[in-house]
Amino acid sequence: MPVFDTYEWDFGTINEADGPVSHAFHLLNNSNRNVAISRAIPGCSCINADFLSTPVEPGKMTDVVVTYSPSGAVGDTYRTIEIVDTEGRSLGTLSTKANVVPADRSIQERYFYTLADMLYANKTTLPFGYVYQGKMAQKQVFIANASDKAMNLDVQTTQTPELRAVAPYRLEAGRESAITITYTIPDDKNLFRTYSDTIWIVVDGTKARVPVVVSAIAMAKPTESAEKPDMQTYPSVGKMSAGWLSSRLSGTIELTNNGKADLVIYKVESPASVTVNIASGTVVKPGRKIEVKAETDAGGKFSVNLFTNDPQRPYKELIFSNNNN
Repeated sequence: MPVFDTYEWDFGTINEADGPVSHAFHLLNNSNRNVAISRAIPGCSCINADFLSTPVEPGKMTDVVVTYSPSGAVGDTYRTIEIVDTEGRSLGTLSTKANVVPADRSIQERYFYTLADMLYANKTTLPFGYVYQGKMAQKQVFIANASDKAMNLDVQTTQTPELRAVAPYRLEAGRESAITITYTIPDDKNLFRTYSDTIWIVVDGTKARVPVVVSAIAMAKPTESAEKPDMQTYPSVGKMSAGWLSSRLSGTIELTNNGKADLVIYKVESPASVTVNIASGTVVKPGRKIEVKAETDAGGKFSVNLFTNDPQRPYKELIFSNNNN
């Protein structure tokens, strides 16, 4: 299968005022057929990719130029974009990191989100990405008091033991500070899961109208070796439909191991209303494929999350949707 020279790029410290930054990821077609890129699926509107849609012959390379716009961002950022070929197969998810130094502007210009009256934040969603077993990750959401009075602050969070959030107990008029958010993942080799938590700021005893939503993916740190698995999935979205004799919806996504080592699925995570035909501990031999089948009585869109030993794709979100979504 085609592979990129790297799947992650760190822009380092950049200035918001300097505008977008770009990096060229190199895609090598090491398969025995032509491959053409059809589209890129960005994780947010601040990241995009430029590429040639002409077929890439076996043994040839092409560039995918990923551009990240830091407008409105402050501090550490992590963004992803998935590259898909003309057959709907994922060629890989590319990610960028950057530490953004904000431009010197007024509070209202720099803080786009209102948490409570005259209390603003630079963001209301904060994805941590991967946090490895036994490790700690820390990020900040910056806040500002645009009023002419001091605010007494407190924090309420989801009851998740691994999460801790700290805010200043008092924020003076016209001042800026930060909510420091920490995920501490236990050193448990069997811990593979996603976190989605909510943080509420309490201003002078009243809960803010808008929360900060944070997320993280707890997993084992991938190990590199000469022989490794290579997980590919098709299609990008599993279409759900009902059978002839049942109203229960089902859909499949094909999972192939194109690598030289066993692909081990450490953990399968799915919504309570969904049943899946594979279990934690499933092994896919090199050159083999399996069908991941999901069934549910409810319509809509959902994901089945796989935690694996593929060093390039240790976490894969399989998306399923019925025909109306």
